[in-house]
Amino acid sequence: MLRLVMMVGFGLALTMSVQGQLKKFYSLHEVSNFDTVNFTLSATSGHCYFRSIGGGNPLNIYGNPDLEKINPSFDASVIRSTCNVKLDLEEFRTSGLGDGFAFAMLGNSAKEEEANYWKMLVNDDKIYRLDLSYGIGSSDIDLSGTSVKNLKICTGSADVQVNYNEDDPNKIEMDTFMVKVDLGSLAAKDLNNSNAKCVIAEIGFGKAVLDFSTPMNNKCDVKAMVGAGNLDIHLPKDAPIIIYMKESPLCGLKMIKGFEEVEKNVYVNMSYSAEAENLLTFDIDVVLGSVAFTYAD
Repeated sequence: MLRLVMMVGFGLALTMSVQGQLKKFYSLHEVSNFDTVNFTLSATSGHCYFRSIGGGNPLNIYGNPDLEKINPSFDASVIRSTCNVKLDLEEFRTSGLGDGFAFAMLGNSAKEEEANYWKMLVNDDKIYRLDLSYGIGSSDIDLSGTSVKNLKICTGSADVQVNYNEDDPNKIEMDTFMVKVDLGSLAAKDLNNSNAKCVIAEIGFGKAVLDFSTPMNNKCDVKAMVGAGNLDIHLPKDAPIIIYMKESPLCGLKMIKGFEEVEKNVYVNMSYSAEAENLLTFDIDVVLGSVAFTYAD
């Protein structure tokens, strides 16, 4: 079957700021009808900022890369009702595992962060599927008021924060909220506002914090695999919860007060009901690392 592939129009501008720093700007304009944006980001290093600003173009990207190290590229095409967008912020010399360990010990200098800063702004009209990968550096992701159908975040040694404003949740039901942490860290706050049906976390040697301290509005299944890292889970006090644990003799587990072990490695709280519309189900597999359940202060 012949599939019509249309290239979407996007503006590309290079300007010089007053300070003489190179500013790179990509703008995705809707010249062909589409309702969904599949956005893939690969960033080797630096700092990335992502948020919705309401109206405007489906995607605006600002940056001031160090072009002696970074070779940015941007590509967009429309297939039927979906616009596929790919932004590569790759170094000429890709950072390897050794660079990741060095960054974890020393960090990037403020000058390096400033020289490789990217801001990505989306609108609140389109549906987004996000696949975001970070090597070293940091990222702030504010998903307040967006319509995100699927989210995947992978971090090598980067420090990533995901936030929602209290009164500005995801506007649609999210299928999957997935995070993968190798050596870095990730903190996801106010996950009730994600409206996710499924949350998946894979932690290697790093650390992740999943904040469910406000009860979900819908049923949510949380699956976590922990290697040698650490996973902290903040729970709501008055919500139906069941926890399935698969642990090894070498792992650490901190179980919260108010839970009863109804069978081996299965825990429920006093609010648990299998028929609850906002049941929160955890399926945790930990090998060498540690998992801690806590209540929010």
